[in-house]
This record gives sequence, C-alpha cells and structure tokens, in this order.
Amino acid sequence: MTFDVRLLDSTYSVNQKDDGVSEVIVKLFGKTRENKSITILCPDFKPYFHVFEPSPALLKAFKDSPDVLSVEDVTLEYKGSQEKFAKVSVRAPWMVPKFRGQYELKHKTITLVDPPEELVEKLRAEPDVLEVSVLNGGVKVSTEDRVYSQKLINRYGLIAYMDEEDAEKFHTKGVFFAADIVFTNRFIYDHDLETCVRVSGDLMERSNEYTTDLLLKASRFEKCDIFTPKLKILSFDIESSIKYNNIYCICLTVINEEDGSRQDRRIFSEFGARELKISAEEQKARDEDERRILKEFVREVRALDPDVITGYNINNFDLAVLFERANKLFGKGGGKPDEEKKRQSNDELGFGRDTLGMSRRENRTTGFVTWDVKGRLILDGWLSVKKELRPKREGLGYVSTMLFNDTKDNIDSSHMDDEWQARKDEVIHYCLKDADLALRILTHPRIQAISKLMDVAIPAKLPVKEVSGGQNRMIESLLIRMVDREKVAVPMSSGEVYDYEGGFVYDTKPGLWEWVIGLDFSSMYPSQVIKHNICFTSFTKNKAEAAHTSPVGAMFLPTEKRHGIVPRMVEGLLTSRKQAKAAMKKAKEEGNLEQADYYNRLQNAIKIMANATYGYFGTKFCRWPYNRYIAPSITAWARDEIKTVVTTLESRGYTVIAGDTDSVFFTSKEHRDLEKCKLLGFTVQQEFSAGNMHLELEKVMIRFFAHAKKRYFGKIIWPEESLLVRGYEPRRTDSFDLQSETMTKVFQLVLDGKPEEAVNYAKDTVHDTIKGKVDLPRLVISKSVNEFDSYDNPGSLVHVNVAKKLQEMGYDFTPGMKTPFIITNGSAQPQKAEPVIEGVQFTARPDYKYYAERLAMALARITEPFGCDERALIQGNSQRSLEFFCDDKPAPKAEAPVHGANVKKVKQTATLDMFM
Repeated sequence: MTFDVRLLDSTYSVNQKDDGVSEVIVKLFGKTRENKSITILCPDFKPYFHVFEPSPALLKAFKDSPDVLSVEDVTLEYKGSQEKFAKVSVRAPWMVPKFRGQYELKHKTITLVDPPEELVEKLRAEPDVLEVSVLNGGVKVSTEDRVYSQKLINRYGLIAYMDEEDAEKFHTKGVFFAADIVFTNRFIYDHDLETCVRVSGDLMERSNEYTTDLLLKASRFEKCDIFTPKLKILSFDIESSIKYNNIYCICLTVINEEDGSRQDRRIFSEFGARELKISAEEQKARDEDERRILKEFVREVRALDPDVITGYNINNFDLAVLFERANKLFGKGGGKPDEEKKRQSNDELGFGRDTLGMSRRENRTTGFVTWDVKGRLILDGWLSVKKELRPKREGLGYVSTMLFNDTKDNIDSSHMDDEWQARKDEVIHYCLKDADLALRILTHPRIQAISKLMDVAIPAKLPVKEVSGGQNRMIESLLIRMVDREKVAVPMSSGEVYDYEGGFVYDTKPGLWEWVIGLDFSSMYPSQVIKHNICFTSFTKNKAEAAHTSPVGAMFLPTEKRHGIVPRMVEGLLTSRKQAKAAMKKAKEEGNLEQADYYNRLQNAIKIMANATYGYFGTKFCRWPYNRYIAPSITAWARDEIKTVVTTLESRGYTVIAGDTDSVFFTSKEHRDLEKCKLLGFTVQQEFSAGNMHLELEKVMIRFFAHAKKRYFGKIIWPEESLLVRGYEPRRTDSFDLQSETMTKVFQLVLDGKPEEAVNYAKDTVHDTIKGKVDLPRLVISKSVNEFDSYDNPGSLVHVNVAKKLQEMGYDFTPGMKTPFIITNGSAQPQKAEPVIEGVQFTARPDYKYYAERLAMALARITEPFGCDERALIQGNSQRSLEFFCDDKPAPKAEAPVHGANVKKVKQTATLDMFM
C-alpha cells in the first residue's frame, strides 16, 4: 500500500527479539492526504555517532563493548581537511549519551613532562597551537580545538610524555561528532524525508497499542507534493480543589476540520466538595473516583484520536494537575512532592497515539515546563496568544472578549470547593465553556497557531512537532542533510556564548518632517551570506586565496573555488520564497483567496527561516566551526551596506533622518508630493538592488516625527494609510490603556498638522486623570511575573507583590503570565497595588495623581518640542508658542529642525535638549 503522509511527530521503541537481539523501531505519526491518521513503523535503523581519530585503546573499548554493533573507518572533512573518523553503531539510542559520558574528551590543554626540546619546537611551529609554555620542567600546550589537541597527541605520540593522571584524560578519550542529534531526526536526515512524504509498505492489522486509523510497516519512501490535511483538534479544561488538589471535573470539546463536526465530553466526580476531616473509607472512595476520572480521560482522548491537544495555560496548570494526581493516585512518586517533581513521565497517562505515557521536560535555565504525548501536538492557547497578540492582559476571559466578544462564565475559581458544592452543574458548564473558548482562540484567524506550524515545517523539512522546538532545529535540519551528502563532519553544539556588534543604527535627526520616504533592505542578512560566500566550509586563513575579507577580518574563499554550504542553503530558501510569492500573486489574480493566504503564510515562513540562519551562528547552540567569525561578518557587511546607501543619499543633497539595521528614512526638498516621492523611491530602489540584495520602497509618509534613536512616529499614506510608531509607550504591553490611547491620539493630531490641538488634548487628559474622571479599566497595568525566587529583591517589585496577593486569595500563579493590577499608592516604597480579577468588582481607589504624572511624563516626550513640558502638562500652562513649523528655514545647531511646506512661521523653537 502507498500513502501520501503529512508528518506530525516521531518517536522510537527498542524491542527485544526472541534471540535476545535489540531491534530499534522508528515510529512516524501523521495524517494522510485522505485525512486518515497513520502510524508508520520503520524497523532496523541503527543509532550511531562519529569519533575523531580514536586511539587504539578507545577503539578497543568500543569493539569490546556488547552494546556496540559495529565500528567502521570513515573519512570526513573537518575545517577544510580530510580526516579519519570511526563510525560507531550501538544497540539503542540512549546508549549514545552513555558512551559520551564515559569516553568523551573534555580537555584542550596538554601537559607534558620533560619532553625533548626538539618536540617542543615542533609543537611551537604548529599553526593552530595557541601557546606553548614551560613551567617547572613541564610544558603546557594550548589549542582552541579539542580535535586539534587529539591530532597533536596522535601525530607526536604525546601520551608517552604525560604523567599518569594527564594520560588518563586522553588515553581512552575521544572527540565525539554527531552524538547529540535527536535520534528520530537522524533517521529523517539520513532518509532525506520532508514534512510530506510518500510511503509504501505493508498495511498491518490495527492493535490496541495504536489509536490511528492506519498502521503501516514501511518499505520505501519517496517525495510527494505538499498538502495540508484537515486535523482533529481537542481542547480540555480541568476544575480542581484549591485546598486539596483533587480533580472535580474534566471537560473536553473536539472539532473535526474535515466536516466541521463537534463532540463534547464531561467527566466529573460523583462526590461533592471535600472537607478538611474525612474518614479513611471516604478518602479511599474519593481516590478511587478520581482514578476513574483519569482513566476515563485517557480512554476518551484515545477514542477521539485528536491530532492536536490544546487548552488555555495547560502547560502550567491542567497538564501539571493530570501529572501530579496520576503520580499520587497510581503510586508513582509515593505521593511525596519532591519525588513527583523529579519524575519525567507517567505511564498511566497514555493518551498519545501509542502506549507511552505523558512526559515532562523542564528547561534548566528558565524553569519552563513542556509536556509531550507521542503522535499528537500539544499547543497551549495562552502561549500562542502571548506570541501572536502580545496583549496587555492575558487572562482567558479578557482575550476571549477581545477576539470574539465572548467570555468565561461567572464562577469564582478561587473558591472552587464552595462553587462545586453549591452549583455543580454550573461549574461543569463553566469548565466546558473554558475548553471551548481555548479552542476558538487557537483557531482564530489572528492566531492561526496550527497553520503557522504546518507552514514553517515545509521549508524546515521536519514533522510539525519538531518545528515548535525552535529555529535552531529547523536550520540544522537543512544544514545536516547537506553536510552529510558532502561527507563533512557534524560537530556537537559548541555551547559558546560571545558578544559582537549587531545592526547599524543611524543618529536620528530630531524634528517634524514632511514627505519622508522609507526604504527597506529585504533579506539583508541572507543576501550578505550569498554575496560574500560566508560559510564554515569556505572560511580560510590563507589571505592569498581569499576573495572576501569581512570588516572583522574573517576571510572566505571565492565561490568558484568552494561554494559554501550555507550560501547554497540560503539561496535555495530565497528561491523557494520567490516561487511562493509568485504562486500567491497568481492565486490572487485567479480569485482563490484561500490559496493566496496559504502561499503568503508559506513565503513568510521561508523568510523567517532564511533570516534565522544569521541568528543561528550567533547562538550557543551553533555546532559549526568558525562560528565566532560568521555572525559578526554578516552583521559587519550589512552595516557597511546600509552606510553606503546613507552616504550616497546624503551626497546627493537628500536628508537622511533615521536608519535602523536594514531600513532608511530620508526626504528631499524637490519631492513634495506622493508621485514624486514614489518616483524617487523606486529610482533609489533600482540603483541599490542587485542579485539577492533588494532595496525596497516600503512606505511614503506625509509627516514623520523623529525624537531619538529608534524613537519616531509617522503618518503613512502609501501603500496604504496607517500609523507608524516605534519606541513609544503604545508599543509597550505594560502601559495602561489610557496612556496608549492618549499617546496615539496625540500622534495623530501632530501628524495631521495640529500640534496646538495635540497639546491641549494632552493637558485636558492629564487634568481629567488627576480629578479621577477616567474609567477604571483604562488604568489597568499588566506585567509578567516570573518565579518569585528569580528576583534579587522580589518584595520591592509591585507586580510580584500583586502576584503573591493573588496566591494568598486562592488564585493560581502562572510564572510568565501577565498579572493585571491598579496602583493605589504610587509614592509608597514599594508601591501599593490591588489585583484586577476577572468577574470580581474592583473596589479600591486608584492613585490618580500617580497615573496623571506617569501620563504627563510619557506625553511630554511628544509635546515638549511644541513648548509644553511635563510640568506644563500638569499645571496647565505652556511656556512657549505652539507655532513651531517653518517652511525652509535652516535650523541652528542648537535648535530642533522642523521641515515641510504649508506650515506657519516659527516664533520660538524648541532646543535639541528637549528631544533627548
């Protein structure tokens, strides 16, 4: 049988055959073109890794191990040279980290005891030796690369000149390569599978082990056209006791995209609210009832067989509740909190598409926990909202109201025991409503979390779940395939962190400007990679053979001599993007808006990947040599590129107002209407666009107010009317609505040429605020709160204290979620505030003086150049005339220039200090 499959997830199992031999089976989960769920079994793929020039002792250790299946000699390229490696295949994937822990070389400094002087001189002459130092009869040899240390040891037999302790560091140790690649990804790379694949094999009888419609044992893979199947999405919500943690109900709602059908499930306790003191018999009965709830949840999910599982804040609450209760009730972890936290999986929660249970993973750096069940995507609606909308408040009710004017039922979750006892049916309805809201949020057109993951998986050539792991994994998916084909060694992640200069930022010319042209370099960083052949395979230290020398001194070969792997990868992405954009244009012309939207998302996903290539080489996850030179070279060449544009424009008499990384804003005295500005913009665009570098006329603004670096706003009139704002409070998610709304209104008035009206509006709003003439919701401030112990002095932070207060009131605290509050005493140390809780009336009195002062401080950044500073906004008087505009009057050095036509003569100007 043959099926076209869209891959969603992958895992593996290790089975013991009758003869005692281990068999590793890779499992691929997906959806067919006909919307059938499928499990694909791929037997007999061996885990392996490479070791650079292993010593005889290390080779013997590998060959003597019963866990090693084979050791082969292979030749791979590393840093431009052909080197000898051993390919070591082992019985199971988990043995790879085991061998690393036992045999991996972790040292770069070689210490020798009384080596011959002749040997020392030879070591000094080695080009990659950083230092050879003599101390107390010993010699220390330092290199920047463990591979080179190993090479020196092998080349000169240096083990013979080490003491016993140092010899032990190198004798049976080696430098491991390709030993930290996810095993199932290794299978995907080796078979060059993409997110959509045609698979042939034997259709097997479906067993209870798998929930999918189809079970196939694969025999052959081929390429196939991209397709997007219809998915089944399940959302769930849990209501539980705040005091005792026991689950009262779990509600599920499922939508099948194929036919639009919906199904609801309600699983709830047979008992009322629990009390503090209960008999042992009742406790036993309640525990058994809760076990039933958990088992029924698992049965229902397996029977419904969703592709996606969602909910709102399920990572921090609902999935954690399932895990902790299952550990306690099924004897896992002994009910002790510390033991429960250490557990990484629970077999009782087997609601994936195989028999494996739910697993957890905690990020050691952030403490953030993610959850996994095989074959299904787990997507938290809250995280999707946080990423896509960045709302000022993140509660389910607030977001639901914002997106589709619906909200949660009126149940007080902080007193769930009382609510369950008094109105059980309403709590169950409330639970189901929350699940429904979460589902509607995830699939909302402004979120489209699933579609975006499906789209980005296409250029990444990965199962959909893999691309949720970050851009680094997507870049490596393409790079590793390419280097494997060309027999280039794949190092392990470097773990290095280093600083380097980023993008170019132009010194802004403050003032109010008219007829401003905005240019943008599309694919700035990818184009530098291609133009200068930037790659770890084209890097050279030989000046004579270099064709490109970056501003930071790194040298790269000409394309004719060695076309780098990274430039070829980026070229492929940009070509694919051009094809997607052409397909989008054609679909629009044919009136197929759904297909046009798909190609638009696809071209954007490819753009993200192409741009992420630069970022990858600047992270600690980068595994390729010379990463210290690659990212800094890309940004340095990009800075030169944009500086050239700025210099050229200024040399022709144009005024460059601002510039940032890959954009430039300029104006011309001779171009004072839309058509003239467009003509000039397109002329400059054509001049500076070559090859993959494309300078694009992005916008024309009738007015543009510049304040400081990365702080400006403008009124865009082409290609469509809109407001551009950068660096001001309305862009911040922790500003209050009154502040955002007022500043936006003031922006609009200034850009409409009405500065006096803007100042008066600002003063009136500040005065109304002082008098308390403002709606309470417009004063709400929301700030994200991390784990309390992550702060040096948490008690001094108002948002942390509010989160603690919420906990004391019986509400859950979710690290990373925004906590809404209103300041009640802004002058206190620390500031005093009361939380804003959905469905609960706010009764405290806001500190209106605090809000007025904060509002005045923010507005003064706009009104000060027009003669009204922060004090004037509060006191209600203006110290300068508002007639701030002039025609072509040259601005003195100490004055803020305001340029444009059809404006009044200035009577008194603002100084430059007012813009800083």
